Amino acid sequence: MAPWLERQIKVYMLMVWLCAGAWTSAVTPPNSTLAEFEQWMARHGRIYKDNLEKAKRYGIFLETLRFIEDFNSKAANQSYKVGLNQFSDLTTEEFVPRYTGFRATSWSSNSSAATTFKYSMTQVPDSLNWVEKGVVGSIKNQGGCGSCWAFVATAAVESMLAMKTGKLVDLSEQQLIDCSKKNHGCGWGWMYLAYEYIAQNHGMTYESDYPYIGVQGNCNERAASIAVARLKGYENIPVSEDLLLQAMARQPVSVAIEGFSPGFKQYSGGIFNGPCGETTNHAVAIVGYGKTPDGIDYWLLKNSWGETWGEKGYMRILRNSGVQGGLCGLVTQASLPVAY
Repeated sequence: MAPWLERQIKVYMLMVWLCAGAWTSAVTPPNSTLAEFEQWMARHGRIYKDNLEKAKRYGIFLETLRFIEDFNSKAANQSYKVGLNQFSDLTTEEFVPRYTGFRATSWSSNSSAATTFKYSMTQVPDSLNWVEKGVVGSIKNQGGCGSCWAFVATAAVESMLAMKTGKLVDLSEQQLIDCSKKNHGCGWGWMYLAYEYIAQNHGMTYESDYPYIGVQGNCNERAASIAVARLKGYENIPVSEDLLLQAMARQPVSVAIEGFSPGFKQYSGGIFNGPCGETTNHAVAIVGYGKTPDGIDYWLLKNSWGETWGEKGYMRILRNSGVQGGLCGLVTQASLPVAY
């Protein structure tokens, strides 16, 4: 029987069972995973509108659980593991528009805010972790708004400002969502256009003065005018892991990535090595790089899905993969803010 058909039958049978009023603590559940599902619901604050919706989500949860168990059973052949997280009751079709928010583009460097990539170091450190150096802000959570582009641009500017002033502050993603009009709020956007807005307009203000609400609204010009972070412009980094490494040795970098595979969605630790393509739909910040004791090169990525995803909000992903655009398209849309 095809997996999708088996899933549909299970969900249908569970719906019938639920509608008959059998979902009570006095009745033995049809599957031992039901208790695990309800524990997961409590942990992530899930409340469904009715039993039919609960049955649907339970079916998706079962499919996710089966993927996790199957993947991790082959751990000897994998460099990373997957696990349950806040996305485990969502299909890919539901997950992508709500929790990503980037679209690949053939960007233009005609903007007055764009400058030519100029880093050419003869040597870079063997490993580097900007988090440990105290210039990377805390892990944040974009929630169900496709605003990854705003979170990543903000993260890069926060680090740039910390390196310039010695002070790490929280800047406002909501300002970019509301005021960067060339982008599309909670729909999608691009980091380079966020940098362009910051350079050509007011700069960026504090998170506390323009807090995140997770929906697009009208630009609060008064709050946005309290600028604490100004940019000279931005640089687009050519498609090269070597050049990306040189840029990273200077400061954290914003990149796009294909972030909708089951392995990426349920990643819980280790060196992510796919499978994935180069259909970039999500944005993350590269905040470090290194090599594992067994010799695997990796990039350290900062995500915007909260600390319950990945390695407390971070991912290590294979570096020097041999793929021209980097694993999962990581190198194809890299950019960074340039300070005055």
